[in-house]
Amino acid sequence: MGGHTQKRRPQVLLLGNGVNRAFGGGSWGELIRQISVNPNLPPDCELHLPMPLRAILVTGNTVGAQLREAAPVLYGKMGDPGHAEMLRELLALDFDHILTTNFSYEVEMAANPDKTLDDSGLAGMMRRADGVDTPEEAYQLHTCCDLEWQGHKTRLWHIHGEGRLPKTMILGHYYYGNLLRRVAEDLGGEDEDRLLRRPAGGGEIRSWAEAFLLGDVYTLGFGFDVSEVDLWWLLDRKRRERAETGKTRFYAPEETRRGDAINEKEELLRVLGVEVCHCATRRPRGDAYERSGGFRSFYRAAIEDIRQQLEIYSRA
Repeated sequence: MGGHTQKRRPQVLLLGNGVNRAFGGGSWGELIRQISVNPNLPPDCELHLPMPLRAILVTGNTVGAQLREAAPVLYGKMGDPGHAEMLRELLALDFDHILTTNFSYEVEMAANPDKTLDDSGLAGMMRRADGVDTPEEAYQLHTCCDLEWQGHKTRLWHIHGEGRLPKTMILGHYYYGNLLRRVAEDLGGEDEDRLLRRPAGGGEIRSWAEAFLLGDVYTLGFGFDVSEVDLWWLLDRKRRERAETGKTRFYAPEETRRGDAINEKEELLRVLGVEVCHCATRRPRGDAYERSGGFRSFYRAAIEDIRQQLEIYSRA
């Protein structure tokens, strides 16, 4: 994968399911309902467990098997033309890496509008980072996809797996725990010097975890749910680095709250050194904001702010 120039810091987009949801895509809650086979749960019962534990509950601890059954419908779709347009706006920005928590392939579809992306086509797009020779059947730390749009090249990493490879999909608590262990081992524990020396010397970013740790990270359409233990660990690790690492910028509409209530998650993000950006937008309570297209307007404002941030970086 030569020819991909290394900047002072990688510029990284962490893309969640929010943009897909803004254009009618499925939610994680809908996936949970789809894989639910536990006969002891009443239909449509309201669950409050964190997502990884909820997946164990609804599947009767058969998460892997149920994801294999659901895999054919996890490829995603591009219905609204505005959906592809917004993803192409992101592809045209000066990102070196896009990390996505989605199992689906909307970004690949947006970058390849004239191709039918079947299993064979998708497999042909995937690459292992230089110096990584061992195939990854699960926990795709070092496997990415080279994409190009309007002359700009970026690497896409499905950090929690992809729909055509059920063994790679991270959903249950067991799988999150194993992924976190693999991430910690791959980053070399507390050996920051080893990690930093290689990219500083022109070496390639070899994993999505390295890109997150070392780069300027912009999170869009990703709520940073407390169950995302791998990413919270990486935020804390990034904060603890002795060497210089990039910033992290979290985009979300400001939530309307009662009285003196605080947004605990956003305060925790700030404690871990994250910049919280609301783009002067406020999300009222209830689902009216989503139905009225409020999220689409927010994402447009966020993308413009990201564009400005990337331009500032490029001039530095």
